[in-house]
Amino acid sequence: MNRAPLFGLNAGFLSKQSANFTRLFLQKKYNILPENPVSLGSVASPLYPGLGLIKNDLSTPVGKGLIVGSIRMGYGHHRMALSVYSHSLSKRIPTYLHDLLAIESNESKAIQDIDQGYSYLSRLSAEMGGPVEWAWGQLMSQGNLTSLELSCQLAELYKNLMISLPKENPVITTYPLNGQIAVAANFNHVVHLICDNYPQYYLLVPGAMNLVQSPSSYTKFVEMGVPKENLAVAGHWVSEDIVKHAGGDSENRIRRLDERKKRRFLIPIGGAGAQRSFVQDLMLLAKKALLDRDYHFWINTGDHTKVLNGFEEFLNKEKIPYKTLLTWDELLDFLADHPLKEDERDKTPSVVLFNFPSHTEAFSATDKLIRIADILVTKPSELAFFPIPKLFIRRVGDHEAASVTRSLELGEGTVECREIKHAFELVEIFGYSTDLLHRMNERVIKNASDGIYSGSKFAVEMVESLVKN
Repeated sequence: MNRAPLFGLNAGFLSKQSANFTRLFLQKKYNILPENPVSLGSVASPLYPGLGLIKNDLSTPVGKGLIVGSIRMGYGHHRMALSVYSHSLSKRIPTYLHDLLAIESNESKAIQDIDQGYSYLSRLSAEMGGPVEWAWGQLMSQGNLTSLELSCQLAELYKNLMISLPKENPVITTYPLNGQIAVAANFNHVVHLICDNYPQYYLLVPGAMNLVQSPSSYTKFVEMGVPKENLAVAGHWVSEDIVKHAGGDSENRIRRLDERKKRRFLIPIGGAGAQRSFVQDLMLLAKKALLDRDYHFWINTGDHTKVLNGFEEFLNKEKIPYKTLLTWDELLDFLADHPLKEDERDKTPSVVLFNFPSHTEAFSATDKLIRIADILVTKPSELAFFPIPKLFIRRVGDHEAASVTRSLELGEGTVECREIKHAFELVEIFGYSTDLLHRMNERVIKNASDGIYSGSKFAVEMVESLVKN
């Protein structure tokens, strides 16, 4: 494996100097001391038995096992992490989640300040559209070598966040900074999962094995000069329960079509809290069908209380009946009462809102609901790679457009609907006809049998083989 800085690529003198200046500025601003390891331990996850959460709590040391690196930046990177530890836990591998923002330290504060700006601008671009959306989209697709140089230099600055952990533990990361920190901290085995389907330098982890979700992404990275020994096509980052039942769930969806069951549209709101206005406008167009209970809108507002309140005010104003579920136990009861094989066992209103007190419950709920939904309505985020028919709504960042292309290649998603009217037209097609959904489900069954959705399983098996060797 190539372990040279930046894979031996040259970012240029000015890039190195500007990155070094930024590093020194942040080091001084946040009072980050070199070679000052953050003392870390673990606590048990309240939601996932067997998963340790790495924190400042020293009561339980981090033992031998797999470390999964992620960051609370929206929901996507934590959803990718879930896809990894769901597979490792199913294999009974001791697993620890290392979230850069779950640790109290000056390094984490520096990272968090950047994340807050990202979330704000994501929401702003989604709500305002036009020039603001264009500018944000351009920024999100400019991950050049200069940005990789800066990120790797910052990883050197932030390595105190991992340097106290056992170096013999393999590490799988779902955000590039996590992987770059692991390499800077001299971990022996680092495997990095690259998000999206739009190759950019800053997504890479030099000195690690970088896994991608599609052959086209692999080819582009090779053309960019990334060594082949640091790259592999793994498949999509999907959690173990969904992958295991992808074929059977698709067969049940086809059966529901044949039996003319009412369609269930699952609409998750992203971790940055964007898309609320788009979804509300979509409900206005679908109001008659929702009042007639012709199909169902299940909207996961995550842990965004303001988004939930906004939807409730809107639905009350429009006199559209709805139900709100606020706890994990209520979600589990809902899952039991709405199996994919059957129609609803109660007279639940056509609109159901979900909201949760914790970040983990917020994104995990979508994974649970996918297994009982007919169609996923989503921006082209990491959910674009999941094995369920998908209706894509307006993206947040131009880099997400390539994720739509991947889904179209596989035959299980629509084009991106940037206008409300276009999205509603597809809702009506999905809600009242069967041909398109039949084909999409058949493609999911074929893709699942080909291992397309087993990328996270591939990653876990890779680190198992690395440790054995």
